[in-house]
Amino acid sequence: MKPAPPSEQAEPLGSAACNGWRGLVGDLSPFAFQRGLVILALLGLIVRFGFFIEHAQTPSFGVPTLDQLYYDTVARMLQAGQDLHALHGFRPLLYPIFLAGCYATAGTGGITFALIMQHVLGVATGLLVALLGARLYRHRLAGLIGGALYLLAPLPLCFEGELLIEPSYTFLVCLGLWLAVRAADMSGWRGGRWWLFCGGLTVLASQARANILVFLAAYPLFAAWCAWRWRTWRAWLPLLGVAGGLVMAIAWGFVNLKQSDHVQLLPGAGGVSLYLGNRRGADGMTPVQGRRVTTGERYEDSVEVWAREEYAASMRAQGLTPRDDPMAISRFWTRRTLDEIRADPAGWLRLMGRKGWLMLWNTEVPNNKAFSFLQDEFLWLRMLPVRWVVLLVLALPGIWAAVRWGRRDALILLLVYIGLYSAANLLFFVCDRYRYPVYPAMAALAGGGVTALVALMRRRKVREWACILGSMALMAALSLHNWCDVKLPSYARDYFFRALACCEKGQFAAALADIDRSVALDPGDASALQQRGIILLSLERHDDARTAFEQALAHAPEDASLWNNLGAALDALGRTNAALASYRRSLACQPPSANACLGAALLELRKGELDAAAALLDQYERVDSAPSAIARACRAVLERRRGNLPRAEAFERDARRLNAADAAWVFERAAAGR
Repeated sequence: MKPAPPSEQAEPLGSAACNGWRGLVGDLSPFAFQRGLVILALLGLIVRFGFFIEHAQTPSFGVPTLDQLYYDTVARMLQAGQDLHALHGFRPLLYPIFLAGCYATAGTGGITFALIMQHVLGVATGLLVALLGARLYRHRLAGLIGGALYLLAPLPLCFEGELLIEPSYTFLVCLGLWLAVRAADMSGWRGGRWWLFCGGLTVLASQARANILVFLAAYPLFAAWCAWRWRTWRAWLPLLGVAGGLVMAIAWGFVNLKQSDHVQLLPGAGGVSLYLGNRRGADGMTPVQGRRVTTGERYEDSVEVWAREEYAASMRAQGLTPRDDPMAISRFWTRRTLDEIRADPAGWLRLMGRKGWLMLWNTEVPNNKAFSFLQDEFLWLRMLPVRWVVLLVLALPGIWAAVRWGRRDALILLLVYIGLYSAANLLFFVCDRYRYPVYPAMAALAGGGVTALVALMRRRKVREWACILGSMALMAALSLHNWCDVKLPSYARDYFFRALACCEKGQFAAALADIDRSVALDPGDASALQQRGIILLSLERHDDARTAFEQALAHAPEDASLWNNLGAALDALGRTNAALASYRRSLACQPPSANACLGAALLELRKGELDAAAALLDQYERVDSAPSAIARACRAVLERRRGNLPRAEAFERDARRLNAADAAWVFERAAAGR
């Protein structure tokens, strides 16, 4: 007999239709389920409050680094109404817009407020997991167990405390899954409206990370499956999800004009990530570009800078003009990826097998920061019991229970999401950040798995027990053992990032201890050696700082910021001519250091070379047009010495308005040289 359409087959939670659970695992009443959701929210808030208090006492709290610094920079540019075209349109704007809203709301406490909001979104995601599991299994208790498993997992909690897209992005993804499961239970145009909204939400989430776009394939796949079952036009309503996604993409195309010269449906340059994740020599988890790059004073992702520079060099070598278009750059790297795969297809297949196992491995593969390092730092992350392997092994009986007693439409949607999203990860590279968005769906299945194990114990069927326990043991063995003999990176970068945070908060002794550990683990890291020099400068150990900068230059001789910092150290040692030569060497690098213009100009002012100082200040304004208290103060000194007192006083007022401390430092240094 032909199955009934969804509106005719949907059953209320805990109804008599769920004969498989009846007499095996008791369920909750609707009122008890609502109380359970409240208790679940309180559990999530308590866990997050404890972690937040612990996190707030560490140097890293509220100090953005790498990707966090990029998002913070863009958010502040949005808040100030600055031109975003210098960003080259490489990354979507949804998360920076979220941050800018938090900053506008909380003012100077914007970062703290943003982290609090991310913890709130983490709790909301846990509640969505509970609702998703309850609908999937037609069993409210199974849903609550799934929500608890998510809220007691340390990895989501860890990322909620970072200025990264994952908490808000994962919330949107989980909300979309719950809406899709609800839509699957509806028919007619009411269900069509839900599918439209689901598709729009999928594309909205893609404006944070493009990986979720693979879920758009779920709408035609699910529609085809429904059409095969029902043989009615209503079965094709899930296709409206694609239409909803297209409408949302067009709307965001105009939002993206803020950082692009043309309508751009989705900013990004996934081609270079594809290349780094699949080129010969890739290990499946650590994307390393071919060489170190210099990005100037404003933070830019080194991979993006490298991708642009390599693309431009290749175009010029072919006699072509490079385009400042991220999609053109992405297509270039995609072609390079296909060339790499064709050159060694067997090696690429081995790499894909390794990535597949990395998706199952219980160890969290680091991306910039190592989760295991953070576990050593935070008691809350060590205490929480739900690791990846727990979700993996419990998902197996959860799938079995959903097939027997749950909503198969919902199960198909969840499995399609997990499969498509994991496959998208394999195409690039595997790390904890990219596996994190799969946690909610896995937790929903694991909640049903716990309930299924209780049901199996009461059924006392040895064959079922043997099959389920055997599959769980196999999955645990795959996940817990290091089958590919993976060598994880050392903690060198983790100590480096913590040293940066200590510097930001003026804890220079602690910063020096951390950076010394970093250099000991990776003596060839020019960034760590440079940071060691900066810390030593702050501690007024000027000669040691000079040595550190010179060691860093041995590894990165074309880094403009290193030559600038060496100039500062030489100036502090009283070696004026050597400092001036170092500053000029910095200005010869590409890109030059804007700070080197100011350092050299100040030295020329102290020497009385007013024309040379004026030329350097003009060069600074060409390199960096942003208002600077130091630049205005140097102009004030220059005009005063030229006898232009009204202009000097105007520049001085402007400098003190921008930053009184920096302006006072310039006036003091300029006077000391006379």
